[in-house]
Amino acid sequence: MAVHVSDLITKFPELLKLVRGPMDHPIPALKDAQNATSADLIFVFSPKHLKEALNTQSQTWVVHKDLIDQVPQNVTTVLASPNVQLAMARIAKNFFAQNAHRIPIQGPKIHPAAQISKTARVGANCVIGPGAVVGDLCELAEDVIIGPNAVLEPGVKIGPRTHIYPLVFIGRECEVGADCEIHPNTTIGSDGFGYAYDATYKPERLTHYGRVIIEDRVHIGAGVQIDRGTYLDSRIGADTKIDNQSHFGHNIEIGRNVIIPGGMVAAGSARIGNYVMFGGRVTVGGHLDIPDKTKVSAVSVVGKTIEKPGDYGGFPLQEIGEALKTRAALRHLPEMVRQLRQILKHLNLK
Repeated sequence: MAVHVSDLITKFPELLKLVRGPMDHPIPALKDAQNATSADLIFVFSPKHLKEALNTQSQTWVVHKDLIDQVPQNVTTVLASPNVQLAMARIAKNFFAQNAHRIPIQGPKIHPAAQISKTARVGANCVIGPGAVVGDLCELAEDVIIGPNAVLEPGVKIGPRTHIYPLVFIGRECEVGADCEIHPNTTIGSDGFGYAYDATYKPERLTHYGRVIIEDRVHIGAGVQIDRGTYLDSRIGADTKIDNQSHFGHNIEIGRNVIIPGGMVAAGSARIGNYVMFGGRVTVGGHLDIPDKTKVSAVSVVGKTIEKPGDYGGFPLQEIGEALKTRAALRHLPEMVRQLRQILKHLNLK
């Protein structure tokens, strides 16, 4: 069924306003400016995108409202938006969704090569791929997708419409909420890294009884590890987004709407509040707190509790303004050392 400009405006009146062009114009696809045909829809976020769009073939643009006056008059259909990126995300999700990957192999929704316990409960319209293992007393709500070769240990609960991609491992009794995505090669609920030591410093592994609880609408990328708690549960709050190749130690507590780019490492028992934003490859020490609405810049180390919300960066961690000054000063350090040696030599102190 064709998608028209009128469909977009009707669906998202708060995000899209027609500046000019026909309401019945059909849109076959969403494209970047470089590869778009004349009928495709492109998105212009910023002056940089506008510069790229000046060479496009597309005649249908969604443009940030502050850039409308700079759009050439020969562009046939122009829609203004106060938030182009959000408009792009919602248009894609509602009208141009990518769903082919949700059915891994054509045929029955529950593949005969899947191993499903007789005591497991599988809701309506679930898809379970070949080689997947669903253990004793697992509970899958309606419309859950379990990809090929994923493993759900006994007692796991999965909420409605959640997509577990291939090769995901979810440990015993862990829970995943509704509308979540967990991407390939991710491990949820492995035992934490905890040991006791005798008088000779021989390590004795601690048994972990806690679970991992993942609330609704959480996105977890590929190659992520989230350890179960020792006695209490590790928890990831609703609407939190975690990028690839990140690791979270036992007893971790992460709040709602937290943004975690790739490569983050957080040690055990760290407590991260709501609406926190991290840059890539941040390291967070164990047994510390990060308050709500804090921002931490990329490649920083949080080594102690942050007492108040703010923007931070560097190692040791500083408020972002001071951290940027410190980074800028470091490049002058070799010259400063050379000058100090000259001063010491002049004073006969070296």
